[in-house]
Amino acid sequence: MKPEPLPRLMLVTDRRRTRARDMAAAVAEAVAGGVGIVQVREKDLPPEALASLVRRIVERVPPETRVIVNTHASVAMETGCGLHLPADAPWSGAAHTVLIGRSMHHPDEAWVAAGESLAYVIAGNIYTTESKPGKPAAGVDLISASVPRLGPVPLYAIGGITIPRVPDVVHAGAYGVAVCGAILGARDPRRVAQGFALALAVAKTPGRERN
Repeated sequence: MKPEPLPRLMLVTDRRRTRARDMAAAVAEAVAGGVGIVQVREKDLPPEALASLVRRIVERVPPETRVIVNTHASVAMETGCGLHLPADAPWSGAAHTVLIGRSMHHPDEAWVAAGESLAYVIAGNIYTTESKPGKPAAGVDLISASVPRLGPVPLYAIGGITIPRVPDVVHAGAYGVAVCGAILGARDPRRVAQGFALALAVAKTPGRERN
């Protein structure tokens, strides 16, 4: 049986960008607005605190929401969540989780990703972003150059993604977008997530449907 397509709107967490609000509550608002995947990216938290945060998020979102843990395979396995790997992280241990993705920053990395049976990749940063100060933007060419090499693996664009930019990244071949500050830093995360979800629903990806 063909697996269900992944949601096209991913939220990447950063507890420094929530306007001092509770992270689990902010995530729940974003999910209510249309976020379907939540990547818990809190690399500086010790495993025990990270696992606690992941569990609180899982408790606050509907069961169909995909929750994934950045980097920490042990926490992903302990909480029954998926795992997101940095571009240079080894594959070892990843196969024990239910949903595996990887970051990529160059089209050549797509060849490696295509051979790892990944559920998705995240490519960026596409535009300049506060979370990566001083790092130059790759532009939408990273998307258009990577997608043909990925085969059926869906690509999410990340880095400086705003609602008006959604059509550009989708036209370049992105399956979806991964967003952090634009949603978590908003006064109304639910409303902004709704805007992203609508923009993705309207935008059309050229060629065959991915995933």
